[in-house]
Amino acid sequence: ATYGSRERGDFHSESDLNFYLVAHSTDQMKSQFIDSISRALQKLEDVAPVNMIAGDADSLRHRLKISEPGSLQLMEASSVFFGEGLFEDLKTDWDKWKQKEIPKSDLIQYLEKRIRFFKQQVTRNTKDEISQLERITTLTLHIWALQNIHDLTHVELLKMDTPDQVAPLFTNLYRKEMEDSVWELLELQTRVRKLKVDIRWKREVSREDIHETKYKLITLRNDEEFMMNLWA
Repeated sequence: ATYGSRERGDFHSESDLNFYLVAHSTDQMKSQFIDSISRALQKLEDVAPVNMIAGDADSLRHRLKISEPGSLQLMEASSVFFGEGLFEDLKTDWDKWKQKEIPKSDLIQYLEKRIRFFKQQVTRNTKDEISQLERITTLTLHIWALQNIHDLTHVELLKMDTPDQVAPLFTNLYRKEMEDSVWELLELQTRVRKLKVDIRWKREVSREDIHETKYKLITLRNDEEFMMNLWA
């Protein structure tokens, strides 16, 4: 499926091309299968940077059941590129689940596990480093909203996973609940997003900027574990 700003209609000259591959777990274990699809999509790099994420249907179904923001993006703002049957089944399930309340405790637990995963990730290059920081910053904001905004809706969760809509969402709807540290975290998320765009478009990125961003995030999260992982 294709998803993101080009599907929502709010893309601009620096927007990426985003693809999500849903496959059976047995297919994903075949590296040649994933590589062949990646190579085919790389031809689109002349248009814009290409990102492809692969996942299996069962994992995606679980993410939808707990209203994980990234999975909502695939159901509400995507179009099927190939293999309609599987996605149609998932959308049918999602249409039922989105009528229910957001299972906040299950979703928070899942997002905290994702943050732990990203903190333990060994980054191979600058692009990985920036992606790691962006994910941790964004997921921290998601958790804060789930813990502090009592009447949170699925529409708001969807906006939280839409890069250009995160800051307006928080500043317009949550400003009364936001403490100074959350404002700083929101500013940091905007800064990390800019770094992410720069590295994808192969612009020069300052190591000092990455260093400052990383330690600002550690300070705001009061995250000794992340600090220890960096020193390991």
